[in-house]
Amino acid sequence: MDTDYHRRLVEDRAPNIEIRTCESIVEGWDSHVLEVNGELIFRFPRWPSAAQNVEKEIALLPLLAAALPVQVPKFDLVVRDRPDGPVVFTGYDMIQGEPLSEAVLQSPSKRRSLARDIGELLTALHRMAFEGLEKANVNPVTADGWRQQYRDLFDRAQRDVFPLLSDDAKRAESAVWQEFLASDDNFRFAPVLLHADLFALHILCDDDKGTVVGIIDWAESQIGDPALDITGLLRDIGEEFTLEVLDFYAGNSDQGLMSRARFYAQLLPNDQVWFGQTHGVTDLVRTGLDDIETNARIK
Repeated sequence: MDTDYHRRLVEDRAPNIEIRTCESIVEGWDSHVLEVNGELIFRFPRWPSAAQNVEKEIALLPLLAAALPVQVPKFDLVVRDRPDGPVVFTGYDMIQGEPLSEAVLQSPSKRRSLARDIGELLTALHRMAFEGLEKANVNPVTADGWRQQYRDLFDRAQRDVFPLLSDDAKRAESAVWQEFLASDDNFRFAPVLLHADLFALHILCDDDKGTVVGIIDWAESQIGDPALDITGLLRDIGEEFTLEVLDFYAGNSDQGLMSRARFYAQLLPNDQVWFGQTHGVTDLVRTGLDDIETNARIK
């Protein structure tokens, strides 16, 4: 990330902000992120598709702020290249917290408190009404429609990923996809509003108090299977803590929730490969393929 370039953009388009300190922070797949004065966040979409997702967030975040028990970003600044043009960057007050980590979970009391907070915020999110979501370009989907989306993703994997795998990995991956898609039990859920990218990095915590203070990066939000929203916890923190979160989850739960989350977690390396192929990030392609090969050997 070119920190100086993005700083100049802020200085040019938001001259009322006095920049005392400026540093780039963790760079996501879709955005460059600048922290200013330890209190402001500026996000710069990296791709046209990312700019479109920012439009979704602009409409969705006020609805989330009214419904959830934790903070979400409030875009106080939206800069476009022209009045009706794409977003160049957004700015908002930084939510003061640290990403969820294994370290804070070593305290039994904080672990239980954080599990409760995450379970309760997922409950609130998954109970949100769909009314008004069309303005955020978040469109309804049925369980059957969700199944078709994953059939299409399987076709994409066979076309773009499988040719790059060993024969053993190809067979193992194909079996995982086919078993999931063939079972009607995997598609009996009631669709809910999802964060859809709820990894530990996006769950901000007060480590001293052992509480969740905010959830960031809502660009992938969609309607779909509630199991998708525990996939990030499953990958980043593990199954034991994820089950503790589910003890406090009163949303759209069913016996197959964890099983489906395991399936979605196994697909995550495909996302790395697809993103790398689309945007020419060869390291992501390589990492994704290596992870698929490793998963195949473990099975």
